[in-house]
Amino acid sequence: MKKFLIIFSLIFYIVLFAQIEEKIKSHNPINPGALKVGEELTYIVRYTFIPIGEIKLKILRKYNKDGRTVYETKANIDSYEGLPFVDLHSIYTSHVTDKFFSEFFFALDKHSYGWTFTKYDFDYKKGYVIAQRGFRDGWQVHFHDTVKINQPIQDGLSIYYYARGFARQQKSFDIVTYLNENMSVTKINFYKQTYPVKIDAVDYEIDCVRLDGVLGYTGIFGLTGNYEGYFTNDEACIPVKATLKVIIGNINIELKSWKRDGWNPPKRKG
Repeated sequence: MKKFLIIFSLIFYIVLFAQIEEKIKSHNPINPGALKVGEELTYIVRYTFIPIGEIKLKILRKYNKDGRTVYETKANIDSYEGLPFVDLHSIYTSHVTDKFFSEFFFALDKHSYGWTFTKYDFDYKKGYVIAQRGFRDGWQVHFHDTVKINQPIQDGLSIYYYARGFARQQKSFDIVTYLNENMSVTKINFYKQTYPVKIDAVDYEIDCVRLDGVLGYTGIFGLTGNYEGYFTNDEACIPVKATLKVIIGNINIELKSWKRDGWNPPKRKG
């Protein structure tokens, strides 16, 4: 009986792995060049017209894992000091494959009682994600769970790069995301139509494409519900402006500065 269970489990994992691999192979990014080591982007976050913080994104390195190219990305999210209604400091790390899904996620979040950590390890061969949460002080784990998965998954940072990889097409996707130790579905609608977009960082109109959708989870700054964004109409496909719903209303995010070899926001023609 024990031998039978071992054989059955082995067959189950082989079939599950084959199913996940098939779904991974079916992912064909429109903008594979969106991931570029050395890229640094800084965004300013505003509530109405009030600047409340900044988001800094970096692509640190790339490496190979199980035949896939993986990019280590990092986000520093900080509210400005002295604001009476928000005090937010978080550091996200996501390892994103060249197919634009997550392999690994790690977060540090500051609270009034100290820093906490969150860790998600996506094992597509065995078909599960291992989730841990705890306190940074002593790395005490107070939550541990193993969740079965049957398809590629996004985390709270990798979904940003997924949107960049698949924009500039006329198509809608339901994206499975694992965040706050829960599976949820985020709706993303991509559009091919282009728009002129103005930001403070340049003195010309930027050629952009649009996307919108509905977040299926509650994220940083209390993000939830409807969102809209404008991405550059080139292979870098960098977001330059976005409006997102939060618990207290809407916040606006705008590209403030960038560092990417040979790149500037594409100028709108005509």
